[in-house]
Amino acid sequence: MGMAYEGIVLFGVLWFADYAFSALTQFRGHPGALRTAFQLFTLAVLAAYFVGFWSDGRRSLPMKTLGLALQARDGAPVSKARAAARFAAAAGLAIGALAAGYFLHGAMYALLVVPFAWTLVDRDRRALYDVLAGTRLACVPPTPARRSPVGA
Repeated sequence: MGMAYEGIVLFGVLWFADYAFSALTQFRGHPGALRTAFQLFTLAVLAAYFVGFWSDGRRSLPMKTLGLALQARDGAPVSKARAAARFAAAAGLAIGALAAGYFLHGAMYALLVVPFAWTLVDRDRRALYDVLAGTRLACVPPTPARRSPVGA
């Protein structure tokens, strides 16, 4: 559920960012150096989004709604470096599985489930990229909304 909700939010973020890139560079999707730049730009936008929301105790809207927070193994807020390591691990595992499926055999796409299937064997139910980055997802109680005094 959390990944679907995050995906909906990311659709808007990426649509806006990629539209701006395409408008500024007149990119039309054709192979070449501009296509590679577009892909790297999209990856950089994703990295900025996730590292920004995972680090220093911040949470994205879906994480707040579902009561989730990313923490270091000791329960402390995650540093920017650790958040970047988590993003790099998750992106590397996904890109590796996609490359294996494309270049080796279509059945290799099944490797995409490995990071999530890892939760079935991990004692703390962490995904493989959380194990690699030294992080964990934790349930946190919602913060009560602040109310202004009546008549203020």
